[in-house]
Amino acid sequence: MCEKAGMTSPLEEENARLRTENAALRAELKALRTQFEELLQIAAKQSQELSELRTMLRRKVTGGRPPPTGEAAPADPEGDTAAPGTVPPADDTPAEPGPDADPLAAVRPMRNPNRKPRSKGTGRRPLPGHLAEVELHCTVGACEHCGSCRLLARDREHSARLDAVETIARLRREVLDVVRCKDCGRTTTATPPLPCPRSKFTCGFLAWLVYTRFVLLVPINRIYQHLRRQNLGVPRSSLIRLIEIGSDLAAAVDGVHWKELKQRHCILTDATGVKVLVEGLPHAWHAIFDVFNGDETAVFTFALTKHGDELAGMLRGFEGVVMCDAESRLNEICAQEGVERANCNAHPRREFRDAEKGQPILAKEAGRFLTRMYAIERAAAAEGIVGAALLERRQTQTRPIVDAFKVWLTSQNTPDLLPSDPFGKVLRYYLRHFDDLTRFVDDADIPIDNNPSERAFQDVARMRYNSLFVGSPEGGHRWAILLGIVTTAKRHGLDIQAYLTWMFERRGTARRSYGLEPPDLTPAAYKQMLEKQRANVAA
Repeated sequence: MCEKAGMTSPLEEENARLRTENAALRAELKALRTQFEELLQIAAKQSQELSELRTMLRRKVTGGRPPPTGEAAPADPEGDTAAPGTVPPADDTPAEPGPDADPLAAVRPMRNPNRKPRSKGTGRRPLPGHLAEVELHCTVGACEHCGSCRLLARDREHSARLDAVETIARLRREVLDVVRCKDCGRTTTATPPLPCPRSKFTCGFLAWLVYTRFVLLVPINRIYQHLRRQNLGVPRSSLIRLIEIGSDLAAAVDGVHWKELKQRHCILTDATGVKVLVEGLPHAWHAIFDVFNGDETAVFTFALTKHGDELAGMLRGFEGVVMCDAESRLNEICAQEGVERANCNAHPRREFRDAEKGQPILAKEAGRFLTRMYAIERAAAAEGIVGAALLERRQTQTRPIVDAFKVWLTSQNTPDLLPSDPFGKVLRYYLRHFDDLTRFVDDADIPIDNNPSERAFQDVARMRYNSLFVGSPEGGHRWAILLGIVTTAKRHGLDIQAYLTWMFERRGTARRSYGLEPPDLTPAAYKQMLEKQRANVAA
């Protein structure tokens, strides 16, 4: 039956009621959102004011750095000197907290007891305090939020950052006194310490060049480009000539290091290849760098061939142990009277590890013997055990491992191992050189491996990638001298550039004024001088 005109059904009435309720809910939700946004703005403003208040309290109590002398905080153009949002202190302001009280206890938020504590040693380290300081005052020209220029002086923050200066050179003008002797009537002119007479460059510049070339490993061409970009037109030939002068000045100190090494009981040596340009040859020649190591002393040598006669001549008169690899070029050295040979265990250890691909069980078992030996050496080094105590530990702990290792190697050396098997190769190598590889057990001065020599060649390897080759055989000898000097200074923990400047000044034109001999100019002597100066200052 049809409904009468003008009458609505119950369904339409229900829909109308729901639409009305939805409109009311939407209006209420909109009002709540508006209130929530206002609360967020109020909370953000209070948080900012609280942060500023904490900063002001911290500076007031801890004694923050004062503003520069002669500068005052910018004044309010309308005469309002109080920061906006702050209340002037009243007469009944509570007294300041004592030295043992926490000034930020009232404003610092409570710590969550369940929060994981921050690990020690993390975060930013403090900036060094010995650097020259330059102060920069930054001002605010407009509000970063609305762009207004009507600003009030509120606070002043201080920060410190590391900065770099582009140029490394400066012009040094010298005033030289000229005096006349009353006795002989001749004149004498004061002479500044220079690398060579009438030098255009100071000893400090020469030290910077050697440091950049042999410590930072920057090629000469890049140094030339770096100086040229700063309008310092130093020709490449002048830079090469300065390297020659530096090596000539340091040669006597390098000779002192060589004499000190020959007086030791044990010398560590290793070799690596380097390319050198020889006049008349169409291609680069493969030459050799050798390094000889003591505890903190290193000497590099350069040779065009791998023949061992030159090395044997250099070590003539040495009596002791030579720690090296099993190379035939060192046989002439070890054949001399009073010279014993010790081999490095790091090489067979790495080869046993590589052999695990073909013989995983046997190679891992062999590696465990060497791992136990190395663990004893690391523990002794961590405890600072040397000399007789180290020898006793090696005899009591390492000797049984060595004897068991030899029995195990002998039992595994069977015809079943093919000549091309990597495990068989390293096994037979260790048996063939067993006495030399285990000589360290009976001598506390012999290390277990030759890793210090290999680490000394890390810079040489980087130089090969940067420079590709040495310019001439003479350049190879000069490289060897300067590499030995900077490596020894590095092992003494010195500021290498400062030491080179000190040494060049005393080996250059002012040599007679200082009256120091090469043994007084080594990195060890420089270190002793610094220690004496620190002791005098402390006293």
